[in-house]
Amino acid sequence: MLIQAALNGGTTRAQHQRVPLSPGELADEARAAQLAGAGAFHLHPRDPAGEQTLEPGHVLAAVAAVRAATGLPVGVTTGIWTVDGDVRRRLDLVAGWAGAGRPDYASINMNEPGIDDLAALLTTLGIGIEAGVWTPADARVLGASTFGRRILWVLMEPEDPAPADAVATAAATSAELTRLGITTRQVRHGYDLATWPVLRAAVAEDQDIRVGLEDTTALPDGSPAAGNGDLVAAAAELARPS
Repeated sequence: MLIQAALNGGTTRAQHQRVPLSPGELADEARAAQLAGAGAFHLHPRDPAGEQTLEPGHVLAAVAAVRAATGLPVGVTTGIWTVDGDVRRRLDLVAGWAGAGRPDYASINMNEPGIDDLAALLTTLGIGIEAGVWTPADARVLGASTFGRRILWVLMEPEDPAPADAVATAAATSAELTRLGITTRQVRHGYDLATWPVLRAAVAEDQDIRVGLEDTTALPDGSPAAGNGDLVAAAAELARPS
């Protein structure tokens, strides 16, 4: 079972003092997550001010640091919010990721504009695609896309704050993917209080999982996590056969 570590996302230092921002900090947290059982990483590269960015210099530096520290696959966001909704600018920045230091994969959120062009560009660059799917409607967008049959996996990410609702949304979305004939493995995760119930349900269904300071700062018992390593270790414990 793959455990992907989402090391930072949009989480701020006010929310957790150990959230990694710089390439060096990302590398340190990635090493801790790897030792705890992580098999891949998802990053939101930051600029020197700590803001999320798709600027090639910052993206490639973050990817290089984590790859050098772990030797594991490294993926990044392409979130449209990082470019204030500018689809053309996003394509221009992502085009700058070309070359040997490019990310292994990047996420494309199905509820954002310009996904087919973005997927085509990533494929041309040799960057894999994880499809961010939040709801059954997103599953249908993926099914109608030009790239739904060539993704690495579905990044299943219900946003419901209530744990039971998040688990139900993931189940309904998974059923819709099956109906559409999309049988690619899923990497499932939740947010905040819903994190651990979503992961338990995913493990029970033999799907892969994601965890990290992007998703939650708390362990299953509600106590604060020291960092990404703690969270991945808790997820690995859930995934361990009983």
